[in-house]
Amino acid sequence: MLPRPGGGQLDPATHPSDDPGIGVTTRTYCTILSTNYLPKALALAESLRQHEDGATLKILFIDHAHDEGLPELAGVECLSTEVLGLPRQTVLALAMSYDLVEFATAVKPLLLKALLEQAEQVLYLDPDTFVTSPMAELSPALDASVGGILLTPHFLLPPPPDADIGDGHMLLVGVNNLGFCGVDRRAAAFLDWWWGHLRTECLYDPLAGLFVDQKWMDIGSSLFQAASFRHAGYNVGVANLSERPLTEDDEGYLIASTGDRLRLFHFHAFDPSAPEKLSARFRHSDENALGDDSIVLQLCKEYAAVLTSHEQSLPAAPPYPYRTDTRGRKISRQLRRAHLRQSQSGRMPLPSPFDPADADAYERWRRQAWRPIALGLLGEIAKCVRIVLPEEYDNIKKRFPKLGDTLNSRFAGGTGLWG
Repeated sequence: MLPRPGGGQLDPATHPSDDPGIGVTTRTYCTILSTNYLPKALALAESLRQHEDGATLKILFIDHAHDEGLPELAGVECLSTEVLGLPRQTVLALAMSYDLVEFATAVKPLLLKALLEQAEQVLYLDPDTFVTSPMAELSPALDASVGGILLTPHFLLPPPPDADIGDGHMLLVGVNNLGFCGVDRRAAAFLDWWWGHLRTECLYDPLAGLFVDQKWMDIGSSLFQAASFRHAGYNVGVANLSERPLTEDDEGYLIASTGDRLRLFHFHAFDPSAPEKLSARFRHSDENALGDDSIVLQLCKEYAAVLTSHEQSLPAAPPYPYRTDTRGRKISRQLRRAHLRQSQSGRMPLPSPFDPADADAYERWRRQAWRPIALGLLGEIAKCVRIVLPEEYDNIKKRFPKLGDTLNSRFAGGTGLWG
């Protein structure tokens, strides 16, 4: 067993170690969201308090740049992007380069590292997860890991050939489901490495082999010796429910196929007004899974009741502030990508669309942005041609070597499959 990382006191719940000679492990829980997801986070926080000795969930709001103005909510600790330790212009650049999901996942390693300054273990949970029983296995499993990193794979067994969501799904999104991850202080070098990629490459870009933060973890888990946590009761959801069917006994929910207690359920695109549909985005493989006598339906109704109560208690969420510029114009994906590419290659920082002081300079940049947008689209076309017409692509490179070099250097960049 590697030595336990040291640490100070933490206000959330502490959990005793298996070894009475070591004392206690301070452990904290966190999530990341924009305000529209707050009801889900409050449902998670309620389930966490119920099953984890009153533990407090720390919520990072990516749409709050300053601590002033954060909501005051009982039972949770609200954080702004100030906790990340980044200059204001860097935060605004990330918000411009990335859409909401990309931005929220990009800053995950920074939040984990910041919270490790006070806690010995930090556990990240997606806001749409729900704790159903005490997560007693987590601290010992994280302690036993070689690298101080704990991950949950999407699947513990090979999916059947006729599964709606199978092995090919993992090729697209990655082996692990980062709706959960745990780290301790031994993971500092890993978090620096992860952030080194996510600061510019936390993209949903299948042609480049990228799926926000998750695909990078396929590499990082090997380089930094992450532990694959194989308890069947964690991160159960629509994708893996066929291998982890639910049942219940007097103590609560459990996995029928293994006998493991259900600890953490992950709801994807769940509509509390229609709990009979596990996900509005994915079709479940078992047509009768959410019948009237379904254990899954029972859990969905339980979660829907909690989620609805928090939705009703909150005011309507404001619009995402980084969706539009200071003049109210929606920022397109292609404009964000052009800004990202130019900010990486330029010496001077680009004007921000979210800073009123930069409004005129941003307008000038925006008017000439058709050039980097066009180059970006040509790069995407070059990627497609390389995939669909590989022989023709090679012939073009041989016949026009300078053009081939241009395609590689100008359009491929250093990202994903194309470096």
